[in-house]
Amino acid sequence: MTTAFPSFEGGLTLGQGVQVTGVQRVVDRFFEAELLSLHGSVGFTEAESSALAGVQESFPISGGIDAALSNFFSALSDLANNPSGLQERVALIGKAQALGETLRQTRASLTAAQHNLDNNLDSAAHGLNQALSQIAALNRQIALNESANQPANDFRDQRQVLLQDVTRLTGATTREDPDGQVTVIADGLLLVGEGRAATLDTSQLAPSGLHMVMYQTPDGLSFDATTLLRGGEIGATLNMRDTQVPAFTTTLDQFAKTLVDEVNIQHALGFDLTGTAGGSFFTPIAAVAGAAAVVQVDPTLAADPRLIAAAQTSTGVPGDNRNALALVNLQSTTFAALGGMTLKDHFLSLLGNVGSSAQTIDNSLNFQKSLLAQVQARRESVSGVNIDEEMTKLILFQRSFEASSRLVRTADDMYQTLISMVR
Repeated sequence: MTTAFPSFEGGLTLGQGVQVTGVQRVVDRFFEAELLSLHGSVGFTEAESSALAGVQESFPISGGIDAALSNFFSALSDLANNPSGLQERVALIGKAQALGETLRQTRASLTAAQHNLDNNLDSAAHGLNQALSQIAALNRQIALNESANQPANDFRDQRQVLLQDVTRLTGATTREDPDGQVTVIADGLLLVGEGRAATLDTSQLAPSGLHMVMYQTPDGLSFDATTLLRGGEIGATLNMRDTQVPAFTTTLDQFAKTLVDEVNIQHALGFDLTGTAGGSFFTPIAAVAGAAAVVQVDPTLAADPRLIAAAQTSTGVPGDNRNALALVNLQSTTFAALGGMTLKDHFLSLLGNVGSSAQTIDNSLNFQKSLLAQVQARRESVSGVNIDEEMTKLILFQRSFEASSRLVRTADDMYQTLISMVR
């Protein structure tokens, strides 16, 4: 507001108060920039937290692989106590099959979590493209208005909200040009430049069967940017999909491969109830990749429990239980393939890694949300509406209206009285 030009009447200068010459946004650029940065950090951590929650569901607290592994070795111990017992052999095969099924289900759950992240990536890219297109359009409108000395406050407010969405998705940084337009860059990729926007395309599949992120520049050039995007929700989703979840899956596969290999090696050293040297207990697995999905008892052995090699020598059949005891001892044996850990310790280490990662991310998320709330409060203290002040003004206007209404009613009563007196 500025002082209105005074009027001159009867030699007197009469002030005319103030006049509105324009409407300006009340913003603190530091708070706005800090908000954008924190939205990127919160978006990244939220995506990680959500992904790890899905991974944790693959490893239930009760039951699961730990219980199945314990049941398997318990069945081996029962066989060692009665090496000639057919019932113990049938029970052992059942527990071994249950262990294999639990491993398959767990790995399938991890794979499902990875594909869920892949689907989330597609949704996030679609939302980002819409926001980038709108920011580019607002850039053009702001530049046009302000070049004609017209305020573009509403357009700037709309753009700021969209920029928060973009930074949450990508962790992008922004720079405002002298003409009022913003340039948006994420991990070296230009997302918005003046009135033009880039796009992300997730329709193409990589050899892994997961979606690639194809980046198309505002000029129309296109290339694979899957490994380039590292910030915000999209960066966290890619990191979890392509690095973290596969790492957990590989650890599980290594556990399964080692279990099958070591049980088979020890089982082949014994003799079955027919006095024949033992063969494979589990169906051999050639590679680590995908091992947890194919653990199963050898079909020939599963069809004839007598082929379980519990004896150490052919002459010791049927009462010899030394190879069965050696199989039981595998649960306390350390293996180089597992980093010098036992089977149980290796699996518990995997559980610990998942749990500790989830807890660390959750703690970080709570801290970042707290920072975001503080910055939002400071921003509102500058740019927001003071609700207490507005309520006070509302009450003031209400009381003024009531006083004016009473004055009108009083005048009306007096007028009616005068009319009655004339009559």
